[in-house]
Amino acid sequence: MSNPQEFDVFLCHNSADKLAVKEIGLRLKDCGIIPWLDEWELRPGFSWQTLLEEQIPQIKSAAVFIGKEGIGPWQKEEIKAFLREFVERQCPVIPVILLYAPKVPELPLLLKDKVWVDFREND
Repeated sequence: MSNPQEFDVFLCHNSADKLAVKEIGLRLKDCGIIPWLDEWELRPGFSWQTLLEEQIPQIKSAAVFIGKEGIGPWQKEEIKAFLREFVERQCPVIPVILLYAPKVPELPLLLKDKVWVDFREND
């Protein structure tokens, strides 16, 4: 496992959006932004929940991806943890609307006031 302090952004996503999120993660790496993605960082034989709990206090920001399936059950729990942790540290939790998300994506109440990154926009 990499040093938890190395990561710039946690990629919080529904497993249905894994391919799109992996592509964005690769693009972030190309820009010098170091993403934490479960598939790249979790090690076989270890508790993924423990590794997440260790990682969350170290991450500088979180990108919460919303696609056509909306927010998944475990993703909801991650969002709650990020919001609790990041309020104290004043770190951004960034909603990211994927290209194939619904016209009006459903966001948790505490994310609705955050500025979005919207991949459906051409700019």
